[in-house]
Amino acid sequence: MSQEEPILIRRAASVATIELNEPPYNRLSMALIDALEQVVDEVERDQSVRAVILRGAGNENFSVGADIREFGAAAAGRGVQSFIEQRLRVIRSIETMGKPVVCAIRGACLGGGFEIALACHFRIGARGAKIGLPEVELGVVPAWGGTQRLTRTVGRARALEIMLLAKKLDADEAFKAGLLTRVCEPEDLDAQVAELASELANKAPLAVAGILDAVIRGGPKSLEDGLLHEYAALERVMTSEDLQEGVMAFFQKRRPEFKGK
Repeated sequence: MSQEEPILIRRAASVATIELNEPPYNRLSMALIDALEQVVDEVERDQSVRAVILRGAGNENFSVGADIREFGAAAAGRGVQSFIEQRLRVIRSIETMGKPVVCAIRGACLGGGFEIALACHFRIGARGAKIGLPEVELGVVPAWGGTQRLTRTVGRARALEIMLLAKKLDADEAFKAGLLTRVCEPEDLDAQVAELASELANKAPLAVAGILDAVIRGGPKSLEDGLLHEYAALERVMTSEDLQEGVMAFFQKRRPEFKGK
């Protein structure tokens, strides 16, 4: 892809890195969301990819959120409902991906940017980051799933405090609230994200996908329905070559070589 394209993607070994390419602010323009939808679908279907990194281009911000300059055009052109439905669909496709997604957060991770980050399975934040859903300051509601995912992550009282007071949490505050997997210094962010993604990519792909499905799709349901997701995930791996390889490697005291079969 050229540097002018709104989404960049590169692959290294079995890890795909997706960049929101509107630096330095990485605003979520309509063109960027359109491109993100295509790239996420492409990565999901690419069996050579076993883990995904999502980051903002440049070294300043993950994303400041929606491009406010396009609000009027969005309402007039696609209609508000269509505009929101697409964003909900794209963010949900990240959340339900059968491959772990690691979000690298530096600088601003606000509004729609944070709503995208909330859909990722892991979030590593660099000190100096500012994280929140300050939409109330614009007289609008977080509507890309933020009200729901934030509440499910930190609880109702904390979520209301963050949203109604337009709080922008620093990385350490976000970690204490359970919003970040870990915190690091800015110069260490890329290395830590790459290390985690590489470690995840070396796990058994079918088992990883099964765990993600059981937790992401099954978790919000009743215990009985969630257990059905868990059992279905187990059934899919019980006859797999990966299971045989994992057992054999265990007894041979070596590192398993999973093939996703």
